[in-house]
Amino acid sequence: MFEYSHRNTDNLLDFVRLFDIVEDLVFLMGVQGDQIFYEYINQAAKNLTALSEEVIGKSIGEVVRNKAEAAALNGQYLDVAYTKKSINFTHTISNGTKFYTGDTTLYPLLDTDGECRFILGIVKDVTEKHALEQKLKETEELFRIITENTTDVIRIIDPNGVIRYSSPSCEITDGFSAEYYVGKHFSEVIDERDRLHIKQQFETLINKKKSMTVELRHVNRDGHYTWKEVVATPIFQGDQVMNVVTSSRDITERVEYREKLSQMAFYDHLSGLPNRRLLEDRLEMAISQSERTNKKIGLLFLDGRDFKSINDRFGHEMGDEVIVATARILERCLRKVDTVGRLGGDEFVVVLPDITEDEDIFIVVNRIANAFSDPLNMNGTHIDFKFDIGVAIYPTHATEKKAFLKCADQALYKAKINQDTVFQLFDGDCRIDMQQDDPVC
Repeated sequence: MFEYSHRNTDNLLDFVRLFDIVEDLVFLMGVQGDQIFYEYINQAAKNLTALSEEVIGKSIGEVVRNKAEAAALNGQYLDVAYTKKSINFTHTISNGTKFYTGDTTLYPLLDTDGECRFILGIVKDVTEKHALEQKLKETEELFRIITENTTDVIRIIDPNGVIRYSSPSCEITDGFSAEYYVGKHFSEVIDERDRLHIKQQFETLINKKKSMTVELRHVNRDGHYTWKEVVATPIFQGDQVMNVVTSSRDITERVEYREKLSQMAFYDHLSGLPNRRLLEDRLEMAISQSERTNKKIGLLFLDGRDFKSINDRFGHEMGDEVIVATARILERCLRKVDTVGRLGGDEFVVVLPDITEDEDIFIVVNRIANAFSDPLNMNGTHIDFKFDIGVAIYPTHATEKKAFLKCADQALYKAKINQDTVFQLFDGDCRIDMQQDDPVC
């Protein structure tokens, strides 16, 4: 708690003038009986509220036009004066033309006799959602007063990466007390998958002396991790970085939502397999790799035989279950480097990169065919389901993506005509009109 002598308020005024450089709105209010008077407002408050030095010495009731709002605000300050405890609340601020939302904390300033004659009000403009640590450039003591009243976890880290201060909110968010973190290297509480990258980012911040924002997995007391967004800001003495102030908040829900959107964009919703868009990326990557390594690529087009009869006989719900079961079987037939994707319905595509011999492709094709040689057991219901398979090989049959896809498509067409064979290998000419759409991608 900041203390001052009631016989000499110069030290108090010197203290509040530090707020002239702060972007948050700062008000120093005097307490006289049941009235609250303006003693000081910083430049940020003037800019946002359109108030001026003319309000100094006036009461809240004289400055705030709305009487109900003035009475409520005056009451908030009086509560702090009587209880000598800080409070936090959110309210609307208006400059006459525009409304803002302010997250306000009121701090009682006690004199040496323990009396509350002044109250420091700090208003954070949450309308623009400025990060707290980017706005504060003053003393560590002031920094602590504010951070101890926020749910974000604020830390001070020295240039060597050692944590010197952690706000109490970490006990709520992470399970450990603030004292637990002090003296530890910041990397100790980061999931090992992110540790090296974040260390490198920290070194970059120190060397370039610029703020940065990173996302990382923070290890909690229960052993699990929480996704955090961390804003790190260097604090200077002269041109040297003396400390780094970080503000972190839980973004687990945001990351999970982002991953869900990514899943929707690149994966088939029913089977969970890569969709048409991701298949195109995987095929292009395989072709690029083939050009570097001189290895081959196998491309398989699979089309189910008479899948419509399954839907007609057993219903679409069973049909969906067959698709999901088929996807899992196909995955088990492949290597980790291979890709199987679903185009829709009962149409699937398999990309086999890094192939040395053609026979390696045929082994996979026969493995797939054998996996569907017996009927599928769908919770006691046996369903016969097989594929027609067309196969093309890069660069044997084509040397560019569109032609390669056309070759596999033509091979599938022949496989559907001659269903006595396990698969049909392309054996024709794949010269195509380059203005035509790709058969797959």
